[in-house]
Order: sequence, then C-alpha cells, then structure tokens
Amino acid sequence: MVLFRAYDIRGIYKQDIDEKIMLKMGKALGTMLKGNKNIAVGYDTRLSSKRLFDQFTKGITSTGCNVVNIGMVTTPMLYFYAWKKKTFGAMITASHNPKEWNGLKLVRPSGISFINELDDLKKTYSFGKFIEGNGKMTKSKISDDYLTYIKRKIGRIDSKIVAEFFGGSAVTTIPLLKRLGLEVTALHDIQDVNFFGFDSPDPLNPSNLKTLKDKVKAKKADFGVAFDGDGDRAVFIDEKGNEVDISKVMAIFIDYVLDKKSRGKIIVTRDASSGLKELTENCDGKLIWSKIGHGYIERRIAFEKALFGGEQSAHFSFNDYYPFSDGFLATAVMAKILRENKKSLSEIAKDKKFSMINPIGKFYMNVGSDDNKKKVMKRLKKKYHDEKHVMGGVRMKLSKNEWVLFRPSMNTHEINLCIEAKTKTKLNDLYKKYSSVVKKLV
Repeated sequence: MVLFRAYDIRGIYKQDIDEKIMLKMGKALGTMLKGNKNIAVGYDTRLSSKRLFDQFTKGITSTGCNVVNIGMVTTPMLYFYAWKKKTFGAMITASHNPKEWNGLKLVRPSGISFINELDDLKKTYSFGKFIEGNGKMTKSKISDDYLTYIKRKIGRIDSKIVAEFFGGSAVTTIPLLKRLGLEVTALHDIQDVNFFGFDSPDPLNPSNLKTLKDKVKAKKADFGVAFDGDGDRAVFIDEKGNEVDISKVMAIFIDYVLDKKSRGKIIVTRDASSGLKELTENCDGKLIWSKIGHGYIERRIAFEKALFGGEQSAHFSFNDYYPFSDGFLATAVMAKILRENKKSLSEIAKDKKFSMINPIGKFYMNVGSDDNKKKVMKRLKKKYHDEKHVMGGVRMKLSKNEWVLFRPSMNTHEINLCIEAKTKTKLNDLYKKYSSVVKKLV
C-alpha cells in the first residue's frame, strides 16, 4: 500500500485514507502489540483528524488494548507522553502536508518512531485477522508535565519572539511559550482546519513566511519562528526579518551543545551543509552522517547516544532532553543561546566560526502522484547513471563543498531537489538548471 511510507503512514483523505481504513489500522496495531497494552493517541487540527481518531481508537480498543486520549496536541507532546510513560503512541497528523492529507506517526516507548515496525503493521493490516478484546479509553493531559520538564532543564529565558502557527496544533504551545518566560506575538494562533488559506502549514515554503518576517521587524522582536502543522519542526527568522539557513541553525545548535558537553556525537542528514563536519570537529565533537528522515535520525541518536540531531527539513533533536525533534524545544534553546551570548541572532549567524557553512537550498517539486515520482526517479538515475546513487536518489558532487541531490519525498508526491553552493547566486543558478531537468522528465 502506498499509504505505508518509510517512517509514517500518510495519504489523501477519502482517496487513500478514511474512517474504514483507520478502524482497520487500529485493529492491526492492537493485534501487532498483542492486546493488553496502553497506546497514547493524539491528533492535529485537520478537519478529518477527530473523525479518524474516533475510528482508529475504536479499532484499538476492540483488540483489548487501552487508549489514552491526550486530545489535540503537537507530535512532540504525544511523543513526550509515550516516552515519559514508557508506552506506545500514535499521532493522527499529516504534518506539513496540505489540508486534504492525513495519516499516522507511531512511536515506541523509547521515544523513537516506528520504522521496521511499519512493515509488521502493514503485514498485519493486509492479513486482516485481528484479535478481540475489550479495551478501554481514558483521558489524560500532558501539557503541564511537558512544560515542567523543559522549564526545569532550560532555566531562565526571556526573548521577545514572533511565532507563526498556521492554525496547526502548535497553537496549543502558545501559553506554554509564555510560561517559559517568552514574550510572544502569535500569528494565525487559533486552530483552523483550512490553515488560514495557506496551501500547507509548511515553514519551508518561503512564501509562507512573509507575514512572519514583516511582523518580526515591526515588533522589533529578537527572532521569529514558524512551526509546521504538528509542531515538530521550526524555521527561524533573525531580528532583521531574514530567514536563517537551516544548516546555519544546526551549526549554532551544534556549537552550543558541544560547548556544554565536549567530545559528543552529532547526527546530521546527508542533505545538510558539508561544512558541519568541519565545525563539529572544531568543537571537539564527532559528526555522523545519517539517512534522511526524522525516524532514522531518532534511531541513530539513540544508538550513538548523540547530543544532537538535525535535518535540513528543520527537525532538531536535543538528546539531553529526549531523542525526538521538537519545534517548541528548539525555540526555547534558541532563546537560551541568545540570552547567554548577549548577541542578536544575525550577529551569531555571521560569526566567523560558522564561515564554512554554505547556503543550502531544498526545493520540493510536485510531480502529481507516487507513480510519477517513481518514473521520474528512474529517469534521473538513468540520466545520471555515473553519479552516486544514495538514499533512493542521485547525488552529484560538483566541487569540494558543492553538490546536487535528487531524492523522492517519503511522504508526498514530490521530488526533493537539494543543493549546496558557495554563494546564493550560484545556488539559484543551479536550481534553475536542475529543476528544469525534473520538469522535463515528468
């Protein structure tokens, strides 16, 4: 089934996923876990999410598993509950995808997303024979425990920020950000099934950040942050209204965590800046490149006992707290860094110690369907047959620290085109050249 993807379950509501499918999915999950387990379940703000929640949890309890309903939350809050309570968890969300999409993110008691377990779930779902039982549903609230845990570890922070929520489930963190000590101007700050008219609640789409950039300057804020639909990603805007390159954000976080604990391990995906390796070694750390995908990063962080993990898709994990990515926590850490350095975000980003971090461009090219995506990738591999085939895609090295990567998206109908170049001008030129290649192959 196309519904089952590399590290989550995702599809278009009423086309790929509906209430009947989610009822069966709940039965499959409960059967795979052999009943008699507690499963925490939350959901995002999409119109279909509560409907799918009702049938999914009905399927779970029919197998004898119990459901802990934690309501409308962010994915990190659901993961935190599962990790803290040492139980399994399921989040009904399609993250940054358009409103028509929905799906599931599943987490182990360790706080690590399902990866191999998705194969087992798919087999159980397809086989269609499910155990029966009489599980129960209870309700629980996680926000206070979540905030208390982070507040105790982060200490005092007091930045003035502007935050973009797109009407996604990260709106639930607004009072928590304020209780951390932040002065918050919130944009699109109530839940909205239509994401206030945005094509998708995606902070990586530059056109989605215009209001945020303008408001940061107008409010004279210390920085701005944009969260995706389920709150596990964060894109940062400096006090001048400029987006900070995600690899540069990773560099700032890596420098910070290695200053606190030297000789630690850092996990970064292959689509990030090559210069992160040099930076990490300059900070007496060890950088380990990872396969792209938040589930793979989480697993590698846990295995390596790494301090930090980062993806060019704006997932940031601080393992001194927990192994999964969290936009709320990343915001708190950024505020902490500004407070300790007594410098603006733009000043920190321009520090000479980060000079080896080149601009990175990550572009998402919709090719219409999963079938088209497979065809385009097959044609790209044939066209560039002499280049390195990695992560299901093609990576071309242009010079020492410049490259182009084509890879299929794991959860949308898109080809991801990622480019590292020494200047933004060259990056734009390379984008024009290689995006036209993709368009011709569709």
